[in-house]
Amino acid sequence: MQPGRYVRLYWIAALACGVALVYWPSTVFLRQKWWDKAELTYTHGWLILVICIALVVRSRRELAGAPVHPSRLAMVALALAILAWLIAYRASIEGLEVPLQPLIFWLAVTAAFGWTVGRVMLFPVAYFYFAVNIWYGTPLQNLTVQVMRGTLAVTGPTSSIVGDVIHIPNGTFVIEEGCSGLHFMIVGLAIAALYGEQRGDPWRVRLRQLALMAGLALLANWVRVYTVIEAGYLTDMQSYLVRVSHYGFGWCVFAVTLFVFFWLAPLLGPELAPPSAAPAPQGGGARAQLAGFVAAAAILLALPLLNAALRMSRPAPSLENPADLLNPQPPWHAVPLDVRSGWQPIFAGADELQRHAFGSTGEEAVEVLGVAYRTQRQGAELVGETSSLTGDGLLTRAEQVIGSAAGRFREAEVADRAGARSLIWWRYRIDGHNLVGPLTQQLWYGVNALVWLPPAGLIAFRTACHVDCASARGTLQDFVAHSGMR
Repeated sequence: MQPGRYVRLYWIAALACGVALVYWPSTVFLRQKWWDKAELTYTHGWLILVICIALVVRSRRELAGAPVHPSRLAMVALALAILAWLIAYRASIEGLEVPLQPLIFWLAVTAAFGWTVGRVMLFPVAYFYFAVNIWYGTPLQNLTVQVMRGTLAVTGPTSSIVGDVIHIPNGTFVIEEGCSGLHFMIVGLAIAALYGEQRGDPWRVRLRQLALMAGLALLANWVRVYTVIEAGYLTDMQSYLVRVSHYGFGWCVFAVTLFVFFWLAPLLGPELAPPSAAPAPQGGGARAQLAGFVAAAAILLALPLLNAALRMSRPAPSLENPADLLNPQPPWHAVPLDVRSGWQPIFAGADELQRHAFGSTGEEAVEVLGVAYRTQRQGAELVGETSSLTGDGLLTRAEQVIGSAAGRFREAEVADRAGARSLIWWRYRIDGHNLVGPLTQQLWYGVNALVWLPPAGLIAFRTACHVDCASARGTLQDFVAHSGMR
């Protein structure tokens, strides 16, 4: 490769490294997913990254020859994408934050060098999404359960299926999300997409190839799950597939489906003749190329730095626990908190967590929880993987939004392991505003966190359904009416 001729490839690599470094929380999140040996769903991410780099290097002549026309429209889109990333990051919404990172990179390249270069880079960047956490296995999990229900009804053994649990005469199987076949599906679609790209097939043929691979991946996973169940039944749950691991067996089945795919895929459309090689046109001048790169790099750096400067320029707020706003009036009064309560909420990293209990002249009692964060971040947030309002001991049966004398609350009917039911009311308080939607409070926090450090908290009430949950709802209505909350 001639250094002067393909210098644009180096500029693109510099932009990629800049995005990875400046937006490092997303980079770290992806790295953790790719190294996760327990979940395994995205452990192919490193290979996808290598393939994406190879695809870009393969297109070096097209990249070098494309005319340079820095795009103002792409620069505006880049700024908006960065703004959305900052909101999602401050709100700890990884499902939105991480997928925005590759888009930011593509917009930066397009802004710097123009839409012609952007079109060349479109497939390599889009291919990277096979390694990003945008894929969810719940639909595949539910479909697998239904297929097993029908298959076992025809072939046996006799089974009873409750939710995602399959009971056979000599054992039990749980169709967890890891059994959905999501990993096989992602890898299969990645192979099919790369196959169509290498052949230069038209999009209608590529869609057929993707559909074929999706069907084969589903079938492979169903064969895997069914075989494991039958092996468990026939060996009284002593089969290697049951006792040790069935994941490797799944990849063996998937390997067979790959042979089937490569056998059938050529029948879906003729392979196009490769275009005749033509001399690459001269790219844009060095001055335009440098100007576009500097402009895109400035936008990538300026907005995160501005966000950090604004947040640092304002003093940290005082800690505000919503429970401090309570001032219960008679007939409600403070009572000792039941240390044996089955309600054990989890809020990792909370700056303050208060537990109280109040009773009335009757038998009614209400447990109160107040949680406060000075600042929210990944791993220390009101809504996230490290937080749970119900904790490990309660199971949510139903959820709705309900009104009261003190405004709206989100209500959950929960049950403990013994089946005893109770009601939990809660709402979030962000910068003095009461919010009942988990996603709404995250986004509101993220928007406010662009310019300062907004305080965040949660207030929750729980009471037992002694007779029924309608009477428990009345108890909470009465307590809230006398709580002094607004």
